[in-house]
Amino acid sequence: MFEKINVLRATQLHRRNRFDPLPELHALMSEGDLTVLGTEDSAEGRTAWLATGIKEVRQVLGSDRFSARLLYGGTAAGFIWPGFLTQYDPPEHTRLRRMMTPAFSVRRMQAFRPQVEQIVQDSLDTIEALGGPVDFVPHFGWAVATPATCDFLGIPRDDQADLARVLLASRTDRSGRRRTAAGNKFMTYMKQHVANSRRDPGDDMFGVVVREHGDAITDAELTGVAAFVMGAGADQVARLLAAGAWLMVEAPEQFAVLREKPDTVPGWLDEVIRYLTTDEKTHPRVATRDVRIGDHLVKAGDTVTCSLLAANRRNYPGADDEFDITRARPEHLAFGYGIHHCLGRALAELMFRVAIPALAHRFPTLRLAEPHREITLGPPPFDVEALLLDW
Repeated sequence: MFEKINVLRATQLHRRNRFDPLPELHALMSEGDLTVLGTEDSAEGRTAWLATGIKEVRQVLGSDRFSARLLYGGTAAGFIWPGFLTQYDPPEHTRLRRMMTPAFSVRRMQAFRPQVEQIVQDSLDTIEALGGPVDFVPHFGWAVATPATCDFLGIPRDDQADLARVLLASRTDRSGRRRTAAGNKFMTYMKQHVANSRRDPGDDMFGVVVREHGDAITDAELTGVAAFVMGAGADQVARLLAAGAWLMVEAPEQFAVLREKPDTVPGWLDEVIRYLTTDEKTHPRVATRDVRIGDHLVKAGDTVTCSLLAANRRNYPGADDEFDITRARPEHLAFGYGIHHCLGRALAELMFRVAIPALAHRFPTLRLAEPHREITLGPPPFDVEALLLDW
């Protein structure tokens, strides 16, 4: 139960008060850059640590002395889902990531931008036609992130709406049985998509991988990568876009600068992403040997959870932590660090870079439809459950 208990505590610590960390996380941050979440009451005496300093987070995520595999607790302990890169260690992680990286090249992102621009335009047209108030979680977040990710993966437009519903059900349905059924249906579709890509590789991500690497990557790995990228793109980017829209209505004067004088705020994207940090923490890393972090000795078998939220906030202490879209070259770890640095960062940033300025231009008077009603947030990762906006 050691790992389950401390993972639960780390999750509770990373709940949010609107955009801000809870006092409990601030208290741990004030204790130091590496603090103890708990110690196992057994002969092994493993310790669970929480890293909140930016230097300490980088050391853990950039070190070969920590494993990303889920070694303790739960049914997934010691098991790697094929293609799910966040659970791989070198050399297998190196092999698989090297095959996937070219699909996210700058050249391919530039070529993909017109498709994203059209998707954003279509979603804003739909919102305007509906008239306010509109829930921006499905009509902006999911309406941009899902088709853009599907197009990137080469998933036919006729299949996208149903696939999005299945993915959402696999993550949010209150019935465990229905979640499992939806998850199975989602993976079955991804297997079929991989089989189609093998037979007829297109210009999408899988066409690139299949043509360049062929049998060097298995169908199981391709299926896992497909599910991984689809989940990250459709779910995580949708959360980020919805949170960005909420932040826009909370700081209209700052986004007016982005709308009217964009050349004066070159670092706006990094500042928004730093401040939001929608994926607040990593899953625990397991020390494979003793390693010293600052004044602390992390022993082999200990776990370290890296708080990306804390690292991004404490890097700008006190009043400097406030959201400032004019901040010059804001530094952040919102996409992780080291070998597990987010593979799809370029795709996520492309969607955000296109969608947020377009939203600011189309709806300059965007506001909360029910300003006195509290916006409900799900558990970490940062999840706005509904966002009713008017203009």
